[in-house]
Order: sequence, then structure tokens, then C-alpha cells
Amino acid sequence: MNNTKLRLFTFLFFLIGISNFIQAQCAGENATIEICEKDADSAYRNFDLFAQLGGSPITGGTWATTNPENFYALNQSTGIVDLWRINNYGTHSFVYTNTDCNQSATVTIELGGYPGEDNIDGSANACGDDSNVNLHGFLGSNVDGKVQDFNGLWEEDPSTFTGQLEDNIFDAQAAGPGIYIFTYTVPDVNTCVGRTATVVLEVHPPPNAGFANSVTFCANDDFSAYTNFDLNGQLTGEDPNGTWTEDGTNQLSDLNDSVINIQELYDNFGYHSFTFTYTVYPSHPVCEKREVSVVIDILPVLDGDIAADNICFGQDYVVDLVYDPTLLHNGSFLIGYTVNGVDGVSATALSDGSGNFIIDPELVPLNETVTLEITALTGVTPIRDVCPTVVVPPTTFIVASSTTVVQDICVQTEATVQVIDILDADGNLANGNFTTTYELTQPDASTTTSASFELEFTNGNATFFIPGSNFLDGGEYEVRPSISDTFATNCPLANTINVTPLPDAIQLDLIVDNNCDATQIDVLVDAPILPNGTYTITYDVTELGSNTVLTTNTINFTGGTAAYQIDVDALPIGNYTASVRSIQNDTTPCRLDFEFEESENFSRGGVPEAPQADASQIFCLSNYPGSPTLIDIEVNADGDLLFYDTETESNILPISTALVDGEDYFVTNRDPLTNCEGTDRVQITVSFSDPNAPTASTVNPQFCAEAIPTLANIAIDVSTGSSVTWFDAATGGSELSTSTELVDNQSYFAATNNNGCASTNRLEVTPTVVTVATTSLSSDMLQVCGLDNPTIAALRILENETDNDVRWFMTETDGTALTDDVLLVQNTTYYAENYNPLTGCSSATRVPVTIDFSDCDPENYDFFIPDGFSPNDDGRNDTFFIPNIETIFPNFTLEILNRYGTSLFKGDINNPAWNGRNGSATAPNGVYFYIINYNKDNAEPIQGRLYLNR
Repeated sequence: MNNTKLRLFTFLFFLIGISNFIQAQCAGENATIEICEKDADSAYRNFDLFAQLGGSPITGGTWATTNPENFYALNQSTGIVDLWRINNYGTHSFVYTNTDCNQSATVTIELGGYPGEDNIDGSANACGDDSNVNLHGFLGSNVDGKVQDFNGLWEEDPSTFTGQLEDNIFDAQAAGPGIYIFTYTVPDVNTCVGRTATVVLEVHPPPNAGFANSVTFCANDDFSAYTNFDLNGQLTGEDPNGTWTEDGTNQLSDLNDSVINIQELYDNFGYHSFTFTYTVYPSHPVCEKREVSVVIDILPVLDGDIAADNICFGQDYVVDLVYDPTLLHNGSFLIGYTVNGVDGVSATALSDGSGNFIIDPELVPLNETVTLEITALTGVTPIRDVCPTVVVPPTTFIVASSTTVVQDICVQTEATVQVIDILDADGNLANGNFTTTYELTQPDASTTTSASFELEFTNGNATFFIPGSNFLDGGEYEVRPSISDTFATNCPLANTINVTPLPDAIQLDLIVDNNCDATQIDVLVDAPILPNGTYTITYDVTELGSNTVLTTNTINFTGGTAAYQIDVDALPIGNYTASVRSIQNDTTPCRLDFEFEESENFSRGGVPEAPQADASQIFCLSNYPGSPTLIDIEVNADGDLLFYDTETESNILPISTALVDGEDYFVTNRDPLTNCEGTDRVQITVSFSDPNAPTASTVNPQFCAEAIPTLANIAIDVSTGSSVTWFDAATGGSELSTSTELVDNQSYFAATNNNGCASTNRLEVTPTVVTVATTSLSSDMLQVCGLDNPTIAALRILENETDNDVRWFMTETDGTALTDDVLLVQNTTYYAENYNPLTGCSSATRVPVTIDFSDCDPENYDFFIPDGFSPNDDGRNDTFFIPNIETIFPNFTLEILNRYGTSLFKGDINNPAWNGRNGSATAPNGVYFYIINYNKDNAEPIQGRLYLNR
């Protein structure tokens, strides 16, 4: 037999003779006592409740009160109560509970009231501006801790009744200065007689500094009338016993002085803001002093002159301003002005006595004298008040719109010159004759000046002519009129005349019927601008290659048109040129005659088969670096392709001709051996496809890296029926899959794709991919006591984050973030995730934390081992278990032995309770023994006895 079992037998012998497990009345019996004048004896500060219990109470229990007002008056362990700290008369109950027998008893105290001590010796004072005077503050006593009850009744004495008392608060402001009597009564409690205390309160009048009226002057005012300025005159309703103070002007000689010299203020300090304070002190220290301030403002003022030049319309209307800098500071201002009484405003910067501002041109009428006047000045930077009165005389000026108008002419043609809005010497639109000259500058820069002549004006306008002999050559001429005795403006009267020389020869249309294997060629001359007459046309046919002239002839015709045929039936198969030429008269404005020559190639030979091509061809502009050309049209044909603008056009289009959207082109082919062109032209209509670039509500979308965003996550708007194609460049580049993962701050380019055509223009999108770092915790384990019912808030102690929030989850991925009030669950792993509230992004990885619920100090949780149980299936005390042991000592083991040392039960956290059985048999009543190994830290095993009583 081991030593542990020997010690258990020792306990067994100690218990011999115990036949019953007796539970006594260990909490005592209820008791009621009456205490009338607790304030009369300081011993009531340590009143022993345990001594008041009836019966035979046993110490070791605890005391409690259901009244929160008595909580701090009661020592719950000793049952000592401080009755002086119970400040409410009436019934107070205290409950004693002894857990050994699980019984309770109550001590009830009927407590008489204490109204405090009278305060009638003049020490109760209040200020007449106090609307919340707490009368409780005037009761109590000089003995430390002796405080009146707070549930008594305050009343006004009828002799000083005001009606301004509500509970314990008196409105002294409404009642006004005076002496008021109040009584505070605590009523009878059982046999305890009620008591009354009296307070005599004196309400003192508050000081009154009155209302202050401030004064404003301008820096250029005459201050001679203010050399004896009495500050008292600026007050209204003040007490007369106040004193004046000031902020450093030395205007006040002493506290009785109230007269200042404003002329000296300005002479010594210039424009400034001066503050003088009137202070009234209270007649009793319960009131506070009162102050008001009189502000003397001497404001800067604009005192100066303005000048506006007479200018030409279209130029800035600049006004120069000079002013007295001693009366106005440097800075930025808004100038208010009127033009002929119409208001305007302009910003300006003034410095050291000068500046300028610009007038709104829409306010100024043209070609008349206007009056400009400054009406206001407002400070902007620095912001400070400026005198509303400005001292600036008005000025006048004129905005003229004088100009010269000419028209372009042909060489040797007379030029017409108009001068408009000319003002006479008085500034009015000119009327009558004025001596005029003009200077003419040739294209080679040489100049000539005309002789003077009298020019008649009507309402400012006149016209003169320059002979065509002055315009022998084509080019640009400048005419500059000079008109005497007119108003001086800086309007430029010069203007330019463009003189057109004889144009190049006009190309007339020549239409040749260029049919292969034709027996003749039809020639049509169409010259509708020629007048009717007889004209000579010369033509010939030349063999290409040898330049041999095979046929030559002339034709005469009357009128503007002619038609004739060139017989080529006898010509052998080959290539030829037909030419026509003529010299004719012309009726254009700048020419009398012209000459022209037209040539057209033709062939004799077989006609090639017509080309094959789709009548409508669509070109995706994004497939062409520049623009599609004729060479890009798909045509199947033998020989050379020939493109024309129309079905009958004779001019072949260059193969590099850029295509035009919606245009019709006509294509035929030509045999390269015979130069014979097909007779049929195939019409092809081209159309361009260039869908509109896509749009997006934002081109800088933000994504969270943990979501692994791709191009498919970017919201792009395209027209119905279209899709989006992504590229890695604004032009060209490689197409990207929509599954391409986004890279932070990398640009991607979206094109609209419609029926296989991508838009030329691409939308650049530069996403922000926010990556939130994995959180850093101070530990991967949290040790707490499970008996404290810890919540998620306990995990916050592990956090080290300053820039992000930390959210806690019960899952490694997904799931819902837990709030701080969620209880922690034992044997559960929690996961910490960084969360950026500004972006809404989280870390991609969560950090696991395990919880240890066993960090409990047994002494703090009333840890105890029961000494008995009664397994009689009555639902009470049916098993022997140790409360909270599985939390405080999760690795514990428990063994139950009978008095012979036989082991009846072995338990642990998974099987913590003994049900009083020995295997399948029932253990009899009696004493048993337990051995507990805590298996935590250095806690020693413990052994003891327990009693089983069914």
C-alpha cells in the first residue's frame, strides 16, 4: 500500500464516530432595529450588522445590499456599515449569506433622518446671476463625513416666498438680490421624530458693465473735435463704479481716467484698431467681475487720382491709380467703380502709392466720352476693413472703334477705301469735310503718299478711291489713311488690299469616248463661259511609243460647245493618244483670254472580261496604320486594275488614293499588252467601321489584391451588341485575355469590338490594386481565464497595427467578421485579418491564434472542493464535481477511493464528475477520499475527504 493511501486511512480513523452530516442554521435569523439620530454618535460609522443577527450565525459569509446608494457604505466581508454614508432616511436592508449552509438572513434598519445643521450666520451667499443655486451646499456640518440626508423636503419661508424653488435648486437670477429663508425637513420614521434645518441665503447683486458702442473713423477724418473723447459716453446701462484699462496707447493716466485723445492715437499709431475695457467688480466675492470693450477703429482710406487713356476698342481698358500710401496699406483689393453710373468691380494689387485696374469693356459705350468714378474699395489680402468713403475725383475717356475697310481687287483695278467711326476733335462722330491723305505700301515694301484731298464724313463714315494705276503687280498692299483735325486715338487705320494677278490658263473638259476596238473616238468640247463666236480647235492622233502623228485636223464651231469624231477604224491594234488644243477669250474678273490643251490615251484591241468584286466592302480602320487606300479593295481581275470616281469619269485614280467612308468607286481592268480597257466598270461601295471607344465611370478603378482582380472585373461600357477587347498599348500592341490578372498602376487599353472590328480609339484604364500586408501579432496564443467569459475584445491586446484595422474571424477564409462582444469559444482557433477602412481591402492571409482558457488564479474565482454530495436522483447535488476545475486546471486528474483504498473512479476534463457508483454497483453512504493532480505549473497534488449521503 502506497503512502497516499496510508494518509487516507488516517483521515478515516479521524472520522470514526460521525454518524450524521448535520447542517445548522449558520446564517442566523432576521432582525429589525431602529436608529433615530445616527449623526449624534460617530460610533455609527462602524455599525456591526453581524452583531444584530438573531439565532446562532456562523462567520465566514458575505453581506449584500440591494440599494446601490448603500453599496460603498457596506463592507461586504465584515458586515460593518458606515451609517453616516447612508444619506437617505427610511428602511435599509442588508442580507447575510453563508455558503456553507446556503442560507441567508436579513438585517433591516429603520433609519431616522438627518437634515444637516442650520446655516443662518451669513455664510450662505449666492450671486444674482446664478439660476441654479444648489441649497444642499449650505447644509451639513463641520464634522468630516457628517452629511445631511438627500431625500428630505426643501421649502421657502412664507416671509420671503419667491416661487423660484424647485426641489433643492433655487433660481437666484429670477428672484433677484435679497435675503431668503429656506427650511429643509426630514419627516418622522416610525418612532423617530422628523427634524428641520434652516438656511438664510443672501443673494448679492451681480456687477453690470453695460453695453459698449464702438466707434469707426477714416484715416483722413478731421480728429480735432475728438481730442477729449470720453469713453463713458460709449456705454449704456453700466454700473458707475467701474474702471477703464487700455492696450498700450498710454491714453489713460489712471483707473479713474476715461478721456482719450483720438488725434493723438492717430498721430502716434496711424490707422489701427484700439480697445479700451471697462471693468466692474462685484460687491461680494460670490459674484464675478464683468467687462465690456469699446473698440476705436481708425480705418485706412483711398485718397488719390485716376487716369484713363483714350484707347481703341479691343484693347484692355487699363486705369492708372495713384494714392497717398500713408493712408492705405499695400495689398490686394476689389475696386468698385461706375461707368456713366453703371456699376462694375475689378481686382487690383496696390503697392507704395500706385497701381492699376481694368474696366469691364461691356460697360463702356463706344465713340463717346464716358465718366469713370471709383465708388468703393474692399481689402482682400490682407483682409482688413477699409474706409467705405474713397477720395478719388472722377475722370473721363473715350473708347473709339475707328477702322479702315477695303476689298480685294485685280491688278490695275481701282480700290475702294472706307473709313468708319472717325471722331472729330471734340470726340464726336465726324461730320463735314476733313483734309485727308493716305500712304500706300507696295508688295516690295516701297511707299507712296497721296496728295491731300478733302473727304466728306457723315456720322463718322466716308469713302475714297485709289486709282488702279497704283496696282500694277499682284500681291499685298497696305493703305494707311491720315485725317487731320480728328480725335487722337491709337486705333490702327491701316488695312491690307490683296491684288490678284492674271490667273493661270483654265483647263477645259475634254471627253473622249475611249472604247477598245472602237472605229471612232467622240470628242466633246464644253466651254460654257465663252461667249458665242467662232473658235478653232486643233486635234491630232499620235501612236504611243513612236510618237508618230497618224492624223491631224482642225474644226471650227460657233458657241460654247463643239462635238466631232476622230475616225480610228483603220488603225491597227495598239495604243494611241488623241490631243486637242485652243486659244480662247475669257470673261473671268481678272483675265481676258486663256489657252488649253487636252490629251487622252486610247487603244485598239480586245476588251478584257469585267472584274469580280463584292459590291459592298467594310474596312476596319483599326487594321490600317494610316487610312485604307484603293489598293486595299479586294478585286479579282486579269490585267491592271483601274479605279474611277464615277462610272463615266475618265481620270484614273492613283492606286494610293485614300478611301472615303461611304464613297462609291468604279473599277475596271486593262490588258497590259494592248492597253485596252474593259467596257464594264464594277461599282464598289466602301464603308468604314470604327466603333466608338468604350467608356467607363472611372478610368482609375480600385481593387483589392486579395480578390485577385482580372481585366474581367473592370467595368466598361460599350454599345449594345458590342464587346470589349483589351490591349497592352494605346495603339498596336498585343491583345490580352480577360483573365489577365491586374497589376497595380499598370495601364490597360480597352477597344470596342463590333462585328469583328475594333475601335481605333482605345480607353486607357489604370487600376489601383491595393495590397494589404498580413497583420503582425505579438503572439500566436492568447491566455485568458474562461471564467471571465472573455470576448473578441480580449484578442485586441495581441494587435500591433497602427495603419489598419484588425478584424477577427473563426474561419481561415471567408466567413463574417466577429464583433468585440462575441464570446470566445474554447478549443477554437481564431484568425486575424488586416483591414484598411479607407480602401475596404483586407490582407490575403489571416494569422491564426489559439486560445488558452486556463489562465485563472484560483484565489480570484472562489475555487473550492465540495466535501459531500447526495446522489439520490433528485436533481440536486447528484454528482461529485469540482466547479470550474476543467477551466482553471484543464489537465487535472481526479481519483475517488473508499476507506479501504480501493479506487472507485478516475476522472479528467472529459469525465469530471463521479455519480456515486462503484462500477455497476451503488456505493454506500459514508466517507470517501479524493486525490487531485492539478498538472499545471508547480501546483502540488491535493487529497481530502468527502461524504456521500443518499
